[in-house]
Amino acid sequence: MPEVSYNTKLLGVVGYNIPYTLSPAIHNYSFSRLGLDAVYLAFDLSEPKFIRAIEGLMEVSYALNFTIPYKEKIIPFLESLSEEAEMTGAVNTVFKGRGYNTDYTALKSLLLERMGGEVGGICLVLGAGGSSRAVSFALASIGCEVFVANRTFSRAQELASRLRSYGFRASAFPLSEVQSVCGSEVSVVANTIPEPIAIELTCEPKLLVDLVYKEETPLLSKAKRKGIKTIDGLEMLVKQAMESERIWFGVSLREEEVLRYLHARKLVR
Repeated sequence: MPEVSYNTKLLGVVGYNIPYTLSPAIHNYSFSRLGLDAVYLAFDLSEPKFIRAIEGLMEVSYALNFTIPYKEKIIPFLESLSEEAEMTGAVNTVFKGRGYNTDYTALKSLLLERMGGEVGGICLVLGAGGSSRAVSFALASIGCEVFVANRTFSRAQELASRLRSYGFRASAFPLSEVQSVCGSEVSVVANTIPEPIAIELTCEPKLLVDLVYKEETPLLSKAKRKGIKTIDGLEMLVKQAMESERIWFGVSLREEEVLRYLHARKLVR
């Protein structure tokens, strides 16, 4: 931890019920390695506290990240949105009153890297929250027909409708009917639902994305046993974090170094 001084910049992640967050460990390590006079904290706020505190917190902070359940709720407090934040309707990074979605940019980059640019066909997204918006638009932007499945069907319908309003192909399904989608040729399955996930997928896609950042989730284990390519939640978390740092400071560490640090400190379970 660097020495805190009068000039130390305050940054942090805002969410609710987030004791699991690795963001402070990631960013404080990165700030130290980059020689930045900054400190990164977690602000775990219930919704009443969020409403009371958010404007003041944004005034005193140099920059912020937002996670569940505030990726959409922060938008009315912002002065402007980047193109990808406007499109997805979700924000996970804020700097100087402007909202960004580095979940979108990070995942799009990882998808193209892992699949060699050959992504298309049907892509199934489990969940319809803020992270699902980034995932769905990233998949759609590289040629997927997106099928959104969610426990609350109206949320899936809302996301599919938003995708279609931007000219993308999208449909919605209740999560209980997701096996009917698995009967089709599915290229990518992306899970954004925190575990435990009460569903046994029969699809065998070319790529599985699981945003739950445990070392090995049941979905990832099954995919690896079958030789399916994967993107796990930890590499997604680190990549979007480094994308955020480039917005805030114009520099970041290499993702591989941050991942080695997290594993060496045994911060991933």
